[in-house]
Amino acid sequence: MGNKWNYLPFTEAVEVNPSVPLKRGKIYPFVDMKAIESSRRGASESEFREFKSGGARFMPFDTLMARITPCLENGKIARYIPSEGAGGPAFGSTEFIIIRGREGITDNDYAYYLTKWEEFRQFAISQMTGSSGRQRVPADSLAKFLAPVPESLSEQRAIAHILGTLDDKIELNRQMNRTLEAMAQALFKSWFIDFDPVVVNALCTGNPVPEKFAQRAAHYRDNPDALCLPEDTLSQFPDRFQDSELGPIPEGWKVNKIGDLLELAYGKALPKKSRKPGPYPVYGSGGIGGYHSEYFVEGPGIIVGRKGTVGSVYWEDEDFFPIDTVFYVKTKKPVPLYWIYLMLSRMDIKGMGADSAVPGVNRNAVYAHGWILPPAPALDLFRGFIQTTTNKLQENRKESDTLVSLRDTLLPKLISGELRVPDAEKLVEDVA
Repeated sequence: MGNKWNYLPFTEAVEVNPSVPLKRGKIYPFVDMKAIESSRRGASESEFREFKSGGARFMPFDTLMARITPCLENGKIARYIPSEGAGGPAFGSTEFIIIRGREGITDNDYAYYLTKWEEFRQFAISQMTGSSGRQRVPADSLAKFLAPVPESLSEQRAIAHILGTLDDKIELNRQMNRTLEAMAQALFKSWFIDFDPVVVNALCTGNPVPEKFAQRAAHYRDNPDALCLPEDTLSQFPDRFQDSELGPIPEGWKVNKIGDLLELAYGKALPKKSRKPGPYPVYGSGGIGGYHSEYFVEGPGIIVGRKGTVGSVYWEDEDFFPIDTVFYVKTKKPVPLYWIYLMLSRMDIKGMGADSAVPGVNRNAVYAHGWILPPAPALDLFRGFIQTTTNKLQENRKESDTLVSLRDTLLPKLISGELRVPDAEKLVEDVA
């Protein structure tokens, strides 16, 4: 418990832009700025690219920190984690500063969390130079920051292990949710895009299957057990198709204009200087861009990017604040909200741009688009099937929010020595 903390210039505590030899003309893993997500500890290669001369160079598990505005303000800091078979040196955007633990002084994992420390990140931001909108952090300016470094490498590893345990659980939840979302998308596509239950029913009753679905029909003829649905589920779907303006659709189903089903309501302006710390996520077209003390829309809800990241679609379980670069969905008919979310996620909303110099979504173009709407029994059936999935998604997100909050609370206290490892371990045991 008597471990000593030293305070060293950041560039003496860690290696900044360490030398990594690459051969010109050879192919290496390449990481671009888009691969870095503030909510994730690791980033893998974006592609394999020929090295010509420029770009940041790094090794597996080095930390990549964005040095340019607004990427650094948005928390783009991650470790390079190569995918299987992509080990060895790599290179990436010229807008990265590379950070690595210094042998005998700092553990590499500890160096990552030191870089993620909000106090250090804010210092780096304060060192930016250059014209407005293209400011960058000079790497040598980081020497002015005094970094707290436990003298014991084992203490550093213990700190990184505690924080890493929380990050591992957060990533596991994220992976589980990706799987659950893929399952929900697959069920939705099977029932409401490919009309698999209708195809099966048509085959069973000898009714014709439209040419559009001939491949699906052939699949089920060859694999009669492929669609494992109980009879009471299949009975909620018709056994024949009818013509419509969108082509063949299940008998009894209707084509509705999107504007008859929902409204894309404008978000509300909320300048950053007006935001107060709070629990409610603030959504822009790029996703969550901060938190506020008040909400504007009750959750759950759907957010659609209007300006900026045009056509992005997000689901939010809890109350939230959509700003004026997005729409949020108001339903006009009793259609399951998650069904609407999945349908919007499949649309090329970005292609429905407004006629202006600034790309954006034309609401009227979206409203005029047709959706094939099933009758209430099929929608209710979908709601029942999907409820367990959406509940688990929400449970995982809430747990991750708790873990993120705990990690962000522990990180500065562990880095500074205010909280010691045994006490932090007790806090983590209860949640991870």
